[in-house]
Amino acid sequence: MSMSASTNPTRPFWAEIEVIFDPELPVEDPRLFAERDPAYNPLATLERMLQRQTPTHRKVLVAGTIGNGKTSELHHFATRLSGDRMFVLVDLWRHFQGTVGDAAALKHVETWELLGLLGLAIHRAGEELFGHRWKDEPKLLQKALEELRKADQGDKGPAIDVAKLAKGMVVVASLGAAALTGPFGVAAATGLAITTTVTDAASWQWKIGFSGRERREDQEIHKVLGAVNAMIMALQSAYNRRLLLLVDGLDRAGEDRMTALFVESGLLGELTCDAVWIAEDSVRRLDSRVRGFAVHELCNVPVLDRADPTQPGRGLGFFRSLVARRVAVVVEKLGKGPSAAFPDELVDRLAYYSGGVTRDFIKMIRMIAGEAWDGEAEAITLEMVDYTLRESRRAKERAMHAGEIELLEQLMIDRERKLPDGELAGKLVADQRMLAYPNETIWYYPHPLLTLALLKPKRGSAG
Repeated sequence: MSMSASTNPTRPFWAEIEVIFDPELPVEDPRLFAERDPAYNPLATLERMLQRQTPTHRKVLVAGTIGNGKTSELHHFATRLSGDRMFVLVDLWRHFQGTVGDAAALKHVETWELLGLLGLAIHRAGEELFGHRWKDEPKLLQKALEELRKADQGDKGPAIDVAKLAKGMVVVASLGAAALTGPFGVAAATGLAITTTVTDAASWQWKIGFSGRERREDQEIHKVLGAVNAMIMALQSAYNRRLLLLVDGLDRAGEDRMTALFVESGLLGELTCDAVWIAEDSVRRLDSRVRGFAVHELCNVPVLDRADPTQPGRGLGFFRSLVARRVAVVVEKLGKGPSAAFPDELVDRLAYYSGGVTRDFIKMIRMIAGEAWDGEAEAITLEMVDYTLRESRRAKERAMHAGEIELLEQLMIDRERKLPDGELAGKLVADQRMLAYPNETIWYYPHPLLTLALLKPKRGSAG
């Protein structure tokens, strides 16, 4: 009979490993954060740009596939800036999923609704985290939003109440260490501060993100933009600091929404502050048509070598660091733990077959932790790794058709490793069966899990 979790000395460790390797949560604890090589991390470049004291407002879309660590990078980016920048960070995906109670509505959010949500986030950050006393700016926002809500819905539904709705916005914010006193002598927050929601899906009163509506033209929603800009300027004037707006979650909105928000409309680029937005991967293809924003790409960690993708690349060290940091936190919490629970060579094997997709890697570690718990193991083993890779491979292969397989096999023997033409390639990228990697230029390769058994390229048919 197996020993219980309470008596076996290793089981509490593996239980905590399962908890700390949660693939759905961003890294908000700086102790857990592993640094990417600045050579392939655009946020490192942005940090330098934002330190320049020039009149230009920097507005950037950071594009990338879901699960490659953009949210964690943005939170760490905010932490590094918290000492000397005033910023407000809002996660739209969490807001729609939790407070609105309709994650799919994010795929239909209109420009004026998005501006309104940002206004609500700024309102709450200013009032509750900075100690700011608003004047007429929230009333202007409420009037502008209510006019558009009535134009959409008539007199149906409750009126927009900015003060109440703002309570439903969870925001992370900082005034920076230099801003010690707010207006009217109110002590202002320094460092990082975060609100908690007091509004849930049952009481959120603004119905947004309906599908099938006629898009509002920019000239119809300038009042909303003006009201949000008035709030931005009020904060910047009160604290004599430039605001940086950090917006997460639009990487789940889809290509149609990216086109509507950043190509067909230019209003988001007219906000009078610096801004970094996490955006859906399709923005890369829309780059030349995006209005008001520069586009940067956060690729997967380069765990494959471009010259020979069957060999590991320079990104393996990132995943070793990721594991080491989380294990250290678990050991500190428990006061003990196995001394060599994750051998480097096995972590490297998992990192390679994760394709450098952080979420895939974390899912694998969590699966292995369950196996180690069952086996009361001191360390993960090659057998556990191979089992995890086999199960992960099966999930990645599921429901693939012959055309997808053929395209990926051709890519494997393409020496240039360029993105193939056509919608099928775009679908494979969206499904994370074809991955993008940074180098002198962006190059593409099948997800390594697919190369374990499914893909069998015919040598000599290309290149």
